[in-house]
Amino acid sequence: MNGSMGIAAFGFQWPEGTETEGVLYGHKEETMDKEKGREYISVGGLSEGFSENRLLPTDRLVGKEISLHYEHGKKATLLFADIETLKWETEEQGRKEKVICCYSAIMPREDIYFIDFIVSDGESRSVSIILEMRRQFATVLTGVLPTKEEAAIPLIVRAEKAMPLTPVKAIFEHAAVDTPFTGATPRHEKTTDLVGHRMQWVYSSKDAYEHIYLTENTYTWHCISGNEKGLADTDRCFFYRVGERFYLFVWIEKIIPTMGVVLEDLDAMRSYGKIFGHEGYAMGGRITNFAVGSYGTFLNKTDYDYSRLGRP
Repeated sequence: MNGSMGIAAFGFQWPEGTETEGVLYGHKEETMDKEKGREYISVGGLSEGFSENRLLPTDRLVGKEISLHYEHGKKATLLFADIETLKWETEEQGRKEKVICCYSAIMPREDIYFIDFIVSDGESRSVSIILEMRRQFATVLTGVLPTKEEAAIPLIVRAEKAMPLTPVKAIFEHAAVDTPFTGATPRHEKTTDLVGHRMQWVYSSKDAYEHIYLTENTYTWHCISGNEKGLADTDRCFFYRVGERFYLFVWIEKIIPTMGVVLEDLDAMRSYGKIFGHEGYAMGGRITNFAVGSYGTFLNKTDYDYSRLGRP
């Protein structure tokens, strides 16, 4: 659904107790010729070629209506009108939101779906859902891009005030599918399974990145080929275990504020998902939300020597 945006009818309020973390993003007024001279390119510039290895959409959900019952009491309904059009309705504490939007859906493993769409033009809000039809539960990730004022806060000020280094928010919620949420409802749990792994991910015939998963909260990316070749940074990330050697990996960047959401299948050595942000460098402009896919290679794993130290 590259670059597609939904039409929000009502406002939105985060439920009390929801997990939130930060991330940041830019916008694009400049031409691509100007962008080629920049060290860090915009999300719009990054989108060129990154969808080359994506997984094609599935039509398995077309015609279905699915209800989500959230852990904190919110309810949502998804009606898949066709392979591109979704009706999304939410209700929480008497407040309703209704959206008709474009969406994308893929099925990287049997009966496990990755559904993604933008629900708000003005609020710059995206929703990504890991939907398990057989086990009847889902993880819902909402990404919210920052305002101009939030994006303008310098990193040194954020560090001084113990703020997240990036102001794009990542909100994780758990839900039951077509049944009330109870204490017995399964959920995707946070994991440290990938900590220490060093991977190579090839997104296209020219774009490849190295990932080093340092801790359960941080990773380092390094572009080894493509528009960002030679660039690297360490950013906030999140890991959830979806299945055997199958993980949800979410990262949020601070230089060009970005949210990336992928499912990493270490059996198939493939990743599938999306990247979300402002199309260019200026805030408040067009949003880009494009599908990505890659082929992976396991490079090595780091195991630290604590023999001369007290265990941390």
